[in-house]
Amino acid sequence: MIKDYHNIPILLLIYNRDLYLANLIKNLNKIKPQRIYIAADGPHSAQNSKKCEITRKKIEELITWECIIKKKYRSQNVGCKKNINEGLDWFFYHEKMGIILEDDCDPSESFFHYCKELLIKYENVENIKMISGNFYYENEMINKQNKDSYFFSKRPGTHGWATWRRAWKQNNQKMLGWNRFVDFLWLFIFFNFNFVKSHYFYKKFNDSFLNRIKSWDYQLLYSIWKNNGLIIKPYKHLCKHIGWGDEATHSKHSDTFPGLKKRDIQFPLSHPTQIKHNDYFDKIEDIKLRKLNFFNYFLYKVKNNKIIQKVIN
Repeated sequence: MIKDYHNIPILLLIYNRDLYLANLIKNLNKIKPQRIYIAADGPHSAQNSKKCEITRKKIEELITWECIIKKKYRSQNVGCKKNINEGLDWFFYHEKMGIILEDDCDPSESFFHYCKELLIKYENVENIKMISGNFYYENEMINKQNKDSYFFSKRPGTHGWATWRRAWKQNNQKMLGWNRFVDFLWLFIFFNFNFVKSHYFYKKFNDSFLNRIKSWDYQLLYSIWKNNGLIIKPYKHLCKHIGWGDEATHSKHSDTFPGLKKRDIQFPLSHPTQIKHNDYFDKIEDIKLRKLNFFNYFLYKVKNNKIIQKVIN
């Protein structure tokens, strides 16, 4: 495994759940990062205030090795979208590259070394915008003899990820310039005239622009695509999202991939010979994760009388 030859800072995003912190910090303790940033949203009620206080106290108690800890603790609740965006702004004001983990991420040890090597390798490669630790489809590997450790995708993966200041600075948080007619046409061309995919992502982007959904990552994805960006994804699932259930902000349902476990990747990494989009697994992800099958998607929208209305709105 690659030695810890380069100190990469880590941003931890927390709120009011202390349940997963022991597991997260146990994983961090294996590599003992020297610079840790903690961004925490504030409470929205008196009861929530106690939970936030417990969570902040616990994470500080669990980090027992010698390191620099910088904190951005909010006194009032601003919501996931604003807190994460501004937390990343703060992080990249101080750092030129780094790893980002939410409290309910369960990373393997090799995740950190994978991120470090690729952050350095692609630091000045402008069209590489993100390094993801997520891969959900190991059973779908069509070429078992594939020697590459990772591929280049156009789909997000933010349950354990890394990026650079240069890429984050391009993030259009307010989606300035968004035009629902022009950008629907742009998406239609982007997806090679696939109406289902165009409509799906159009709706996500438009709802983000109108603040109908509180997610922060669709704005980032929009910015990556607008800047002709690619996302690195490993052929092993290096970081598991474990924070499902009622206390989650967005993932209140059961685990989408309950049988999927975190894995370790082999070193030295085998790098692709070309920086080229490989959309095989993007297509699988669209079908299996987002259910973007034409007939199912179209019939559902027609049944609910939403197709025309959503395109217009």
